[in-house]
Amino acid sequence: MSVRDGVLAAFRSGVGGLADRRLSAKRLVLGTVVAGVAVLTLVPLVFLLWTSVWSGYPGEIGGAFTLEHFVAVYREGFFDVPTLLANTLIVAVGMTATGVALGLTLAWLFVRTNLPTKGGLELVLLSGQAIPGYVFGIMYITAYGPQNGLVSVAVAEAVGLESLSVGLFTPWGVAFVAGVNVVSTAYLLTVPALQDMDASFEEVSRIHGASVTETLRSVTLPLVKPALLSAVITVFLYGMGEFAIVSVLGSRRGFDVYSTVIGSAIGSRFPPAYGEAAALSCSLLLATGVLVYYYRRVTSRKRDFMTLTGRTGRRRTWDLGRWRWPLAGGLWAVVTLVWLLPILAMALTSLHSTWTGTVRLSALSLEHYVTAVTSPGLREAFGNSVLVAVGAATLGTVLVVGAAYYTERTDGRFRGAVDFLTLTPLAVPGIITGAGLILLSLWVGKLPGVTLYGTLAIIALGSVIVFLPVSSRIAVGNVVQIHSVLEEAARVAGASWLRQLREVFLPLFRNTAVVLWFFLAVHVFQLLSIPWMTYSSDTVVIPVELFQLYMYEPALSLVAAISTVFIGLTVVFVLAMRLCGITFYELGQH
Repeated sequence: MSVRDGVLAAFRSGVGGLADRRLSAKRLVLGTVVAGVAVLTLVPLVFLLWTSVWSGYPGEIGGAFTLEHFVAVYREGFFDVPTLLANTLIVAVGMTATGVALGLTLAWLFVRTNLPTKGGLELVLLSGQAIPGYVFGIMYITAYGPQNGLVSVAVAEAVGLESLSVGLFTPWGVAFVAGVNVVSTAYLLTVPALQDMDASFEEVSRIHGASVTETLRSVTLPLVKPALLSAVITVFLYGMGEFAIVSVLGSRRGFDVYSTVIGSAIGSRFPPAYGEAAALSCSLLLATGVLVYYYRRVTSRKRDFMTLTGRTGRRRTWDLGRWRWPLAGGLWAVVTLVWLLPILAMALTSLHSTWTGTVRLSALSLEHYVTAVTSPGLREAFGNSVLVAVGAATLGTVLVVGAAYYTERTDGRFRGAVDFLTLTPLAVPGIITGAGLILLSLWVGKLPGVTLYGTLAIIALGSVIVFLPVSSRIAVGNVVQIHSVLEEAARVAGASWLRQLREVFLPLFRNTAVVLWFFLAVHVFQLLSIPWMTYSSDTVVIPVELFQLYMYEPALSLVAAISTVFIGLTVVFVLAMRLCGITFYELGQH
């Protein structure tokens, strides 16, 4: 063989080896991501389903497959399933009607009209994202509770009544409060569609003499139908699994839904009814699974509602005329009643040793804040919350960025499956995810040297699962905006896949990665459902500590103080996000 042939052979061998190494690194990294998504989304459900048809205690090998748990739940009345179904639907329907109606109305007024002070109104609206559901429920008790609510007591004294009930603890009252809590979510899901639609269609309607109502019905709503349906299905799914607000406002008064009963069956019964809770979870999973199927159909048909034009759509707004300021005043009154007054009431409650619904200047005290800051149990819970938030945010960011890269940047055979799996937690309420993780930890705990039960790790893993759908949509929406030609140029220049990733893709994706990390950290820090199902005495986090104080101890003022500090910490975190150029509004854009 000539020298020339030898050099060519060596070159081909080197290039082939380099290509193999590139391929191996890519397969290893993305394969790990795919496996991680599959394990997180499927394994807890597998163990949940297994437990529902297993006669023994989770982890007992000596059991047998059986349908006795389903018989006990659906035929023998272990749970009052018809009542639970009715209550769950009341919460889901009421929550959807309230949240979507208010969210869509505010989105239209802010985007499509010349409403004054809408910037301030939007700021108050989006600030609700910093308040978790259980704190929201406590806020409403301090403001509108019949015996000691700030507003209820003031109105009752003004009209000469002993007490005034506004139906806060009734089923529809619970549904209304839960709906108000998701108004900002519905707003973020609908406002981009209203901003991006071509206003010329509304202009044509105006030219032909159509009123505002007629234009809304025949032009605007049909054009934003995918976003509207997406908001309806998403909020309804949240309603089917609502736990925190129902527990705070309803459970202590005998109003339970699927999620609260599943939680108490595992956490409060002795011995825990694992099999029955798993069997009850299956019917809720079936219902939410159908909704996720329709959600995917709705979001996949957005192209049918796109408008094509050769010029930029004009952002012309409706003139509200003489109704501008009265309407703005009315909206500020609503915002004050449903957001600002409850926050004020909770802050005032926290400053009284014992809250009776009346402000007493002589009784103002900071003792509950001193307790909130100095209590060893609360400080330990805060440390645990920080560890879980940082760990879950880091793991979740790596996972969703990898999954988005795999689905949008490769031609892997499992792209569709991975994209579907990242959405499946939408169909699994947090309480059921927590139940699945508890059962998983009990089964896996039988293996030598493996301990998951009651650890911070299982809380962090569950938190990643809960926020996987939203965080993955954020990641996918930004990956598609980075043109692949840049990575292709690096590849042609001889860069390895890891180098392309490190020097081209990740620098361009850095801002989105920061958004994802902050988003996950804030929401994991607030999350109740997963920690409530999976904590132990050594892994209590702030949401669990706060929830226990309210549910099991008559300490409303202390709970209000801790909640106020909790919201303050979240606001500091959100302000840090703003300093980094990140807003919650941006998180709702994809």
